[in-house]
Amino acid sequence: MFNFDSLTLKYFFDENFDFINGAIVQKVQLPSRHEIILNIRNLNNKKPQNKKLYININPKYPHICFIDDKTYTKRNIEIPSKPPMFCMQLRKYINGSKIKHFKIVKYERILELYFDYFDEIGSLSKICLALEFMGKHSNIILYNATNKIIIGAMHNISADKSSIREIYGGINYIYPPLKQKLDILNTSYSTFFEIAKEKDVKKISENFYYLNQAFLEKIFKDENDLAEIFNFLQNLQTQNKEFICNFWGGKTVSEATDNYFSNIMFDEILTNKKLKLKKYLINDIKKLTKIIKIKPNIDKAEKYKNSADLIMAYMYNNDIDYIKNELKIELDDNLDLNQNAQKYYSLYKKARSTFEHSKKRYDEAKEKLEYLESIIFNIENSKTFEDLKEIKNEIIDLGYIQDKKEKTTSNIEKIEYKGYEIYIGKNNKQNDFLISKIASSEDLWFHGLNFPSSHVILKVPNNKKEPTADVMEFCAKLTKENSKAKNSGKTSIIMTKRKNLKKPPNTYLGYVTYKNEVEIVI
Repeated sequence: MFNFDSLTLKYFFDENFDFINGAIVQKVQLPSRHEIILNIRNLNNKKPQNKKLYININPKYPHICFIDDKTYTKRNIEIPSKPPMFCMQLRKYINGSKIKHFKIVKYERILELYFDYFDEIGSLSKICLALEFMGKHSNIILYNATNKIIIGAMHNISADKSSIREIYGGINYIYPPLKQKLDILNTSYSTFFEIAKEKDVKKISENFYYLNQAFLEKIFKDENDLAEIFNFLQNLQTQNKEFICNFWGGKTVSEATDNYFSNIMFDEILTNKKLKLKKYLINDIKKLTKIIKIKPNIDKAEKYKNSADLIMAYMYNNDIDYIKNELKIELDDNLDLNQNAQKYYSLYKKARSTFEHSKKRYDEAKEKLEYLESIIFNIENSKTFEDLKEIKNEIIDLGYIQDKKEKTTSNIEKIEYKGYEIYIGKNNKQNDFLISKIASSEDLWFHGLNFPSSHVILKVPNNKKEPTADVMEFCAKLTKENSKAKNSGKTSIIMTKRKNLKKPPNTYLGYVTYKNEVEIVI
């Protein structure tokens, strides 16, 4: 992963200067302890524009960019109903205020926005919002630019946390210590050559401002001549926005950084949500696994019954020695043969009752384990936050989570292949909906044989003949791709008509039994 650097911040500043300078902050939102969104409106143009300025100071990926509704969803931004204290401070001081000017602290990853603030008695103060994008030291600080006193900060830093720089309300705001490096615009080629002659990108980055190590690695990969590289790096400081955009992957600096970091955040947030949901089920899965390790055995009960039957068979001959020695049946000498037989019948009934109870417990555990494993698979197979919300609601219904269910919009995947409609269920709610609402009796149902997978429905319209082999094979491949066996070699997929499916009463969501199935090996 690449780090947001001072040069990218510099280009972001240049790119958006005209829009931000003089814009009005219409709304301040703090989705989390690492994020701030400033809804700003620029009135300088003929057509006023509204944009969301997104500021993230997460130590893993601090950055700034403009976001739209699509990115809003991708970043899983949720505004808390009760704003935190720092949000209230920001709203008090900058909400409705105009950004009088803004600047970058030279050589630093610090962007400062300045506002005019009139207090209760009408006195004017200049307020500054300092955005510091410095890895684990990233922070957002609001301070009085007139007397340099800190009003508040996203993260307060006390003396026991840092001996170099404290940050909290009431003390002076000071910039972090600046590392002593060289500015390549004020450096001779000979000086650069002495530092860069070994082409050690780490060493070059440590000696020059603005020269990100990742940038240097790309530049040295494309160019070997040090003189050409020196000229390129000097131009990079002021007039090579194209390189910055291409590096991050976008048409503008804002779009490029938004795309890059939103993808990273999406993957991380989705992964963390999956892990959290899986944790609710893990303990029960372990318990159920232990139960089904020992399969109930009726042999002991049958042995008692067999002994009782044999005693009854030889009882009238009163051949006790034969029963003991030849048939190897233990007899109680204090009881006659009939009483011994009844004793074994009694043991049989108890053993039979124990077996039936154990078998019922085993079958229930096996069915529940298969269901919970299907939920685990659905969690792992989820590709959107909406999919996970549906699964979370399912887990809430099971009683594993004490929480309110969220409203969801089911978005069942639908594709077309050679004139046929194919539906893919991504979780048990969608699978159940496919079977009960979308599939007709002649439609074909596909599922993994004895392993979790999505339910795949191939719609077969009344006016069409039975789908050809290649269409059914395509559906079987889709089923494998959306199954726990997607990385396996040969995999068995079952197919049958919808009319051959049955949902037993009082069973789990998405669970069905089937008959007249055909096995397709993929």
